[in-house]
Amino acid sequence: MKSSRFFLGLILTFLFFPFILFSTQDEELSALIEKGNLLITQKAYPAGIAVLDTVLTKNPKNPKALSLLLRACDEYSQKLIEQNRFPQAQAYLQKMEQVLARMDSIPTREFSSQDLKAKSRIKREVVSAKGFLLSPSATVGTDIVLLNQGRELYNQAVSHFEKRQYDLAESLLKESIALDQSNPYAFELLGEIANLNQKLTEAEAYYKKAFALNPDPRLREKYEKLLREKNIEKSQQHYSDEHFIIRYKRNESIEGSKIRELLREAYRSISQDFGHYPRYQIPVVLYDRKEYEELMGSVPHWSGALYDGKIRLPVYEGVITDLDLRKLIYHELTHAFILDLAKLKCPVWLNEGLAQYEENKIKPIDLRSLANAAQSGRLIALQDLMHQDPAKITSQDDAVLFYLEAFSFVSYVIGKSRFYNMKQCLLELGNAKPFEEAFEKSFGRSFKDFSSEWRKDLEGRYR
Repeated sequence: MKSSRFFLGLILTFLFFPFILFSTQDEELSALIEKGNLLITQKAYPAGIAVLDTVLTKNPKNPKALSLLLRACDEYSQKLIEQNRFPQAQAYLQKMEQVLARMDSIPTREFSSQDLKAKSRIKREVVSAKGFLLSPSATVGTDIVLLNQGRELYNQAVSHFEKRQYDLAESLLKESIALDQSNPYAFELLGEIANLNQKLTEAEAYYKKAFALNPDPRLREKYEKLLREKNIEKSQQHYSDEHFIIRYKRNESIEGSKIRELLREAYRSISQDFGHYPRYQIPVVLYDRKEYEELMGSVPHWSGALYDGKIRLPVYEGVITDLDLRKLIYHELTHAFILDLAKLKCPVWLNEGLAQYEENKIKPIDLRSLANAAQSGRLIALQDLMHQDPAKITSQDDAVLFYLEAFSFVSYVIGKSRFYNMKQCLLELGNAKPFEEAFEKSFGRSFKDFSSEWRKDLEGRYR
């Protein structure tokens, strides 16, 4: 009896196995199509096209994938023509003709009426565009398959870069540009990696190539800042360890070994709070005030230091005490930890509040301005605080209040919960969760409730 049941089960398994196999494949293809659609909606056309091409290698007559691919090629070719990038546009027009031919071989009932209307419109537009771009003897210099492979590698590199996996990102970017030399963002990202590794000459070369392909004012500003940094670096020397790349001025009283010990102390303390250890070397550059202003341009006069992927410390002007230097290091190093956890998704006020929370360990923050604001009813509502950029605040009093409220709220929240919850909130933000959703998921209470309770506590305490 047991034997017959076994054979019956075996037979049923073989009968249903193809169904299970095809169901799994259909689910995989549906997920890929959804991913392609999302990328196209986000105007990441090359990446979306690459995903849909993958679907069509497995199911060449998938009507949904073909319709989406036609739409993507149409929108992207128009964008390329507007940018005067005619060879690339020509390649995508030829791809559109191939897609249209495939769609013509499939019964119309397989497509929605909307897809058929789009197909008819695009077919007319391709003929018109060919008259503008193509001649009978025209050849396409860009291999569309290689182009899409290059863009897909670029997207993978971005993902690794965001995780601070610079070696992997650099390797993928070099593979990407070997296939596609027309992507300025790949060259720019290679420049970013070289810059963060303090390889400024390499960074300069990559930025130049990126700018030649995409003369964006933002990129020009980045390139010019790099040149200023290279000029300052001539008078600096290098000191390095497992966590930091340190550059400081020659013949100064603050030696590299001393800076390293202060950085290590801060690293140990902050990593214990966050329960996190960045897996890359953090660049730290020390300047006198003149050098700092030469590099950064005009900065608010209350700005003590800066973290922009590198910790930049203006520490040589006048007499700086060890206490002041430690305070600056704790503050700016905290930003590096936050970036590693939350990517670029952490709100500015929360970022600054956490940095001050760590800074406060070294030198207690003066809360008199906060007390005065609470007594006089001048506190900034936290909902307004969320949308303010301290770099654009022109009043020193307003800037001070921005920082103090951020510090006060962060301290209150951590005091009522655990630092672990704050770390979870940063991780949720890094996974692209909206702030209030990330906050509630991590702390088990809404941000609105917590902020209302904080404000009531603050006003009650200072009144």
